[in-house]
Amino acid sequence: MGSLLRLAMIVGVLVIVFMVLPEGNGPVASTRQKAGQELGAAAEHARRALSEGEAEAIGRELRETGRVVRRRTSQAARTFAEATEDMRTTAAIEAQYVTDPRLSALTIDVDTHAGVVTLAGRVDNATDVAHAIDLAMRHGNVREVISTLQVVRPVADAQPRVHTQ
Repeated sequence: MGSLLRLAMIVGVLVIVFMVLPEGNGPVASTRQKAGQELGAAAEHARRALSEGEAEAIGRELRETGRVVRRRTSQAARTFAEATEDMRTTAAIEAQYVTDPRLSALTIDVDTHAGVVTLAGRVDNATDVAHAIDLAMRHGNVREVISTLQVVRPVADAQPRVHTQ
């Protein structure tokens, strides 16, 4: 990494020299041309060094995890902010379910990804499904709610089976 830093400093100096020297003929133009060539060579060397370093990192990541994932820095920052917002949304919805007398937070799993909330688990009736969806949709950053909630009759409401012969 130290050699890469030195190389970056050399490229920076060459860029400054290249930009400061006037165009024209004579020794100044010759120096400018030479600086341009050296700048091009240094840039190519830097590209190769980065490629080799990236190739090593990719190989290591592939060995350790079995896959390689790359994101643009701006996307990664945005993704972190979205993930944080998604966690807050999930926590807020779960808190609503805890305090709601009709729903049980223990039987409803909430997951949020990029503003899309997924509800999974069991409820007593279709009205409770609608109520759970409504509570989730009340949050400003929720774009969509996907429910895979299953309606399961409570044991107390279940009718005993009568066997006839």
